[in-house]
Amino acid sequence: MKIYKHKYWSRVCLFLLLVSCCSITQAQNALVLNGGITVMNGGAAGTPVYLVVNESNTAGITRLAGGGHIHSENQYNFVKWISGTGTGNYVFPFGVAGNAADYIPFTFNKTTAGNSDIDMSTWQTDIPNNPHPAATNVGPVTSMTGTADSVLYALDRFWDIQTSAATTADLTFSYLGIENTTSNPLDTVKAQHWDGSVWDPQVGPGNLGVVAGVGTAGPFVGQTTFSPWILSIIPNCPTAVFSYPTDYCDNDTSTQLPAFAGGLGGTYSVVPAVGLALDTLTGGIVPANSTPGTYTVTYTIDSTAGCPTFTTDTTVTINPTVSNPQNATICQGDSILLGGAFQTIAGVYNDTLSTSLGCDSVIITTLSINPIVNTQTTDSICQGQSILLGGALQTTAGVYYDTLSTSLGCDSILETTLTINPLPVIVASVDDTICPGLISNISASGGVSYNWDNGLGAGQNQAVTPLTTTTYVVTGTDANGCQNTDTVIVNVEPGTVANAGIDQELCDDILSFTLNGNTPLIAGEAGLWTTSSSGIIANPTLPNSSGSGLTIGAHTFVWTITNAACPPSADSVVITVISCEPSSIIIPNVFTPNGDGSNDVFTVEGTNLVSVEGQIFNRWGQQMFSWNNVRGSWDGRTPAGSEAPDGTYYYIIEALGGDGTEYFEKGGFSLIR
Repeated sequence: MKIYKHKYWSRVCLFLLLVSCCSITQAQNALVLNGGITVMNGGAAGTPVYLVVNESNTAGITRLAGGGHIHSENQYNFVKWISGTGTGNYVFPFGVAGNAADYIPFTFNKTTAGNSDIDMSTWQTDIPNNPHPAATNVGPVTSMTGTADSVLYALDRFWDIQTSAATTADLTFSYLGIENTTSNPLDTVKAQHWDGSVWDPQVGPGNLGVVAGVGTAGPFVGQTTFSPWILSIIPNCPTAVFSYPTDYCDNDTSTQLPAFAGGLGGTYSVVPAVGLALDTLTGGIVPANSTPGTYTVTYTIDSTAGCPTFTTDTTVTINPTVSNPQNATICQGDSILLGGAFQTIAGVYNDTLSTSLGCDSVIITTLSINPIVNTQTTDSICQGQSILLGGALQTTAGVYYDTLSTSLGCDSILETTLTINPLPVIVASVDDTICPGLISNISASGGVSYNWDNGLGAGQNQAVTPLTTTTYVVTGTDANGCQNTDTVIVNVEPGTVANAGIDQELCDDILSFTLNGNTPLIAGEAGLWTTSSSGIIANPTLPNSSGSGLTIGAHTFVWTITNAACPPSADSVVITVISCEPSSIIIPNVFTPNGDGSNDVFTVEGTNLVSVEGQIFNRWGQQMFSWNNVRGSWDGRTPAGSEAPDGTYYYIIEALGGDGTEYFEKGGFSLIR
């Protein structure tokens, strides 16, 4: 069992009054009562108090033979039972003050297994059923559904039931007999729920009331709405039901009475108050004297000393006789039934019908005649194509007829004159023969636009460099959109295209290098390595040859393959020699810019550094100097050129070594003149 303050409220007072020694026992989160009375106190709207039972089953609160109860008596003194997904009868052992006989338990029979907590409080009201407004958010019981006077009908006790999630439960209430101050205390006690503004209708079937001891009402089965509830006894007062058997036409001159059953002596009224010819004593209406529309007629039985005012209502509709103007259209040569005959010419025709409600409906029809449409058009296709005309695919020139429908649904005869356009004569350039790697210029004529295959795309002229003999197909289009094709073959003479291999990068401690060119494939071809660098090639005529003598830097080697039939093919490879000596960095911690030629600048020393970026700051974070080169240095002067004072300064150094090492250093050093 836990008793705690809600985390959102800053002040909560909770007092436990233990009536007998060891009357409340905690065992595995259960609250055990054995003669003790727990008094909860101090709850308010902004700071409710909670007695928490952290035991999900129905044994979370156990009342032994010694008895005992929990005194809530305030809407904001809650017993919170963390029931989880448990089901069954959760009994809240409420009672009033220190009298053991005033034990009024409440049972929440949870029938759904949803994960939910149950929060409960109960409190006694005063005789007029005002629920102590300073201690509750529930309105006085002065406007209950079904009755107007709670002083006569509501018991003097409230219950506030709350759940943390949607839950279904059967509710059983207990109350003190002295709280049953209703006008009919021994009649059936039922329950009512507060929806935030009014009290909902009673829930039954209920139990007979008591005026002494403790009474019980319930179970009220299958409840899903949990917030404030009361118990009430409402007497059996007169009611009535009535209705008008049908709706009426506004040309009906007879008086129409409602079908009626129930208490007599009431009167009838209507909303809207004007328009319906209503007899307020009999409920009779005269449709012919009424304005068309729908009316709400209410039957009222006045209140008596024991019963509230009773009202019930129904609706009745007075339908007008209808005059409906409308338009109709037919096509030339068609007919339509209007005015009792088939009509073929434009005009105005009247028909008297009956509506679905049995009232006269005069339909006034204005008839229009739409003509048949004849349309002439031309079309053309290319030789070898077809087009759907005259109900078939056509391939020859001629005149074809199609019968369609206009937007108005009439015939539309489409007359199409078809012409056949000849295909263009597309001429590609003559076949060509080239050596490997050279360009062949091909072209086409005979159209207005051209498109080539082999990924060449659009254009009349194309420059191609095929590696092998290739056939190119060109599609030409003329001004009519007709297309034709032609081909051109570009023959490629045998020959090997030189490939010197991929570029290399070597450390300066590697004394030799390797060249990897491709081997000539055609008989009679020869290859040769050449270079203008310091490198010495061991076997220049071999594709794969070794060499030596490289210095630090980039060296270009050219592999050339010669062929008697075609120009030489050449390719190059670059071998770059770099220093692979391990890099290091040295940053001084003091320098003396006094002009004596020794230690006059602050700089970064090291080995194999390829880049250095530096920044100098004074102790206030102001930048004094920066540089971005390997030999950069600070001479101890401010950005304005004056001598910086002696003291401690700070650096941020970023550097990169030739071996790939990255440096990021920061620290302080001293300037001493």
